[in-house]
Amino acid sequence: MPSNLMIAATVFGGLGLFFFALQFLSQNLKLLAGHRLRTGIAKLTANPASGLGVGAVMITVTQSAAASVFLMVGLVRAGMMNLRQAQPVILGVSVGAGLTVLFLTIDIQLAVFLVIGGSGIFYAYGGASAVRLASVVFGIGLLFLGLQIMREGATALELQPWFQSAVELTRGQPLLGFLIGAGLTIIVQSSVAVTVVMIAFQRVGLFEQTEAIMFVYGANVGSSVLTYLLASGLTGVARQVALYLVGFNFLAALILVPLLYVEIGLGVPLVAAGVSSISSDPGTQAAIVYLVFNSIPVPFLLLALGGTARLLARFAPETMIEQHSKPKFLAGTLPKEAGLAFHLIELEQARLFNPLATALDAMRAGRTGAALDDALDAFDSLENSVSTAVDRVTSSTDLGPDAYDQLDVILKVQANLIAARQTMAGLAVEIAHLRKSAPDLSFPDAMVEGLDTILHVLVDVAEARETTDIEALSRMTSDEGNGFRSVRAAYLAGEDAVDANDRISLLAAANYCERLIWLMGEMCQSYDELRSH
Repeated sequence: MPSNLMIAATVFGGLGLFFFALQFLSQNLKLLAGHRLRTGIAKLTANPASGLGVGAVMITVTQSAAASVFLMVGLVRAGMMNLRQAQPVILGVSVGAGLTVLFLTIDIQLAVFLVIGGSGIFYAYGGASAVRLASVVFGIGLLFLGLQIMREGATALELQPWFQSAVELTRGQPLLGFLIGAGLTIIVQSSVAVTVVMIAFQRVGLFEQTEAIMFVYGANVGSSVLTYLLASGLTGVARQVALYLVGFNFLAALILVPLLYVEIGLGVPLVAAGVSSISSDPGTQAAIVYLVFNSIPVPFLLLALGGTARLLARFAPETMIEQHSKPKFLAGTLPKEAGLAFHLIELEQARLFNPLATALDAMRAGRTGAALDDALDAFDSLENSVSTAVDRVTSSTDLGPDAYDQLDVILKVQANLIAARQTMAGLAVEIAHLRKSAPDLSFPDAMVEGLDTILHVLVDVAEARETTDIEALSRMTSDEGNGFRSVRAAYLAGEDAVDANDRISLLAAANYCERLIWLMGEMCQSYDELRSH
């Protein structure tokens, strides 16, 4: 009989190899997929069926439902996916996790050694592309090898008196199994990994069937608790995505936990009886339970995509930034007539001033850098929609002379808007530095207020193009207008109040302000051209 130390070392070594392989596999799958994965997700989530498949692939890459959800959160925040696209993907993540656990219970020792040997040779002597693929296959082989080593160590545990005594403590305590599963998942951050490790021990009788089922349920609920905790700082649609996974697992638990107690108390054959009829192996039974848990809510939630989206919107409404980043006039199919299409583009383009105004507001005293970053991200997302629409119209429509004139003005305004966004980002850096190093300096507040006034007039010009507004903005942004004069006056007033290093930041900030004023003047002239056509 192996010694306790040898048994512990075998289990510990297998556990370490399993988690190393999990991380190694995840990293190499990401390298293999990389940008293609993100682009593919954005393209393939247009309908629920393909979204389910994307989710199954995603859980294979990340090996964690929480990690998959936060990958989707990143895509949502980047404007590559909306909530309706994310919902089927999350359902696919859940089903894919169940299939992954079931697959990992298969004992294929001979194939594992062949896979490790073959991929190891390719990794050592293959070309660059072969090395990437070999790394993924090698990681899969190590994953199974770690599980095999764990199983061998766990098998020896069955004969140990202390292990038998520990097992007795869990008998007849389903809730204890639930809590252990939830706690381990929160610590390890992967219900897949926790369940697979439990299955290795389950084959030597760690739990009775009832406790094992509750362990699986607890592991999934623990994943939801982890996701909820990690999503505490999120708002808007990003939080909706995270809450959808939380709701999925809690819905499954609300269905299956009471059914298990009905089965125990009334003897009605349900989940436990069902998995027993499929397999007599305790580990395989636990894997099937994991798949059942992650599949039961899917049909119901697929039928209720709209209703759940509305419910999530009540719990985590869209932020103002998210509203600014979404196209309003370009959401559908553009008209075939170029003039009408360009009119919709002009309306959408005018909305780009909203995130710029929010970014400027974020430079006020007491605001955070996160508000500025969110505003600039919203600008980038909406700007991409406008630029894409322009490309679609120019590539698919014959343009007449008037349409070319309209297009020329749109492109001028777009270029100036992008330049204004970049200039505003630079100004924010200098203003943040001045607020920190020279808190009594009046320059930052004066500039923010002055630029805010000019920007609001420009918004009126973009929306209505009234002659009086255009004339007023032209005066404000002229070389001798109030805008440039106020910047110079504020710079001269602050120049003597700061040291040499801060004077450099003050000068840079003043230059950024003058450039913003000039850019707003250029856009005013462009809108005047549009009005005259």
